[in-house]
Amino acid sequence: MRDNRIDLIRGFAMVTICVNHVTWMLGKVESVSQKIPTLTHYGYSSAAEIFFFMSGYMVGMVYLNKFDTRAKLLSRAFHLYKVNITLFISLVIISLATPNEHFLALTDLDYWVDNMPIALVQYMSLFYGPMFTNLLFTYVLLLIIAIPFTKLLQKSAMTFILAITGLYIFSQYFPMMKLTNVATSNGKWSFNLFSYQFLFMLGLFAGNRKIINRVFERIDRNTVLWSALSVVTLVGFYAIKRYDLLGLKGQWWIAKETLGPVRILHFFVVITVLMSLLSVFKKVLNIWPITVIALIGRQSLTAFCVSVVSCYIALAIWISNSGSQVLYFTLALLAVVAMALCSYLVEFKKKSGRAWHSLFIRAKEA
Repeated sequence: MRDNRIDLIRGFAMVTICVNHVTWMLGKVESVSQKIPTLTHYGYSSAAEIFFFMSGYMVGMVYLNKFDTRAKLLSRAFHLYKVNITLFISLVIISLATPNEHFLALTDLDYWVDNMPIALVQYMSLFYGPMFTNLLFTYVLLLIIAIPFTKLLQKSAMTFILAITGLYIFSQYFPMMKLTNVATSNGKWSFNLFSYQFLFMLGLFAGNRKIINRVFERIDRNTVLWSALSVVTLVGFYAIKRYDLLGLKGQWWIAKETLGPVRILHFFVVITVLMSLLSVFKKVLNIWPITVIALIGRQSLTAFCVSVVSCYIALAIWISNSGSQVLYFTLALLAVVAMALCSYLVEFKKKSGRAWHSLFIRAKEA
């Protein structure tokens, strides 16, 4: 039986990513004085690390150890590719409704406007991506790369670990070995594929062996000890960052683009804290706000796409209105609500087994 706490970890990551994106994008126009506190403000890692690791974990848990693993991974990759094309079209439609040069520049859609015929080809060939769209394309490539790595894992776990570690070390020595994005200031993708494959593949390895499920069992047997150790370590990391006790500020050890090693250490502490808290408060995981987060985690693809669209709409509203603290909180809240509603619709459709048009017809008849 699937542990609902895994969905809660993924849901937490998606909600955090959504809030961070809205905060970051609006801050490009006008500084937000009181930001919604998220994981990013209290340590070195962010929700992106959780997203990549848990995505790999689900792949390892769902697709590995099946006779048609290669076909399933390719099918999933192609599905994500099509979804990202649809997302791009949605963002272009928003830009048409928001003919504002500032909006276009902040979202990198100005490149689309200036190079309309060729930009679509570049987007489909992964050489161009408006703001936040590279994440899904990174996932597509990771799924494809996972095909030979799964075969390697089946033959030798040690060789698998050495291979992904070698690629990660390579990325630290050659941080600019990133894919091309013609619209960005440095002409590169936000994420270094060689760096982030490490967390994704570690997640795949863990998912194949259901390691998180095993760790949950251990934590459940000694919740107090695990919680105390992980929380103390997390607070220690916060103090180190807050006062820069190790002089890491601006160093490659904590770089987000190449996933510095300190970020990885902090990520493992964070996910352990989350797992410990979920075990401590296991009895209240069925209250509706928590179940909504789990729902978002189960429908993370839908949630992510909706969060990007919501972020673009929030930016358009923010530009056309004088930014205020209340408006910022409202836009961030509405983005999360939109994620939850769309996730509910998708899950309802899957459980009912009905086509989209039949759902709307049924609603109209009711």
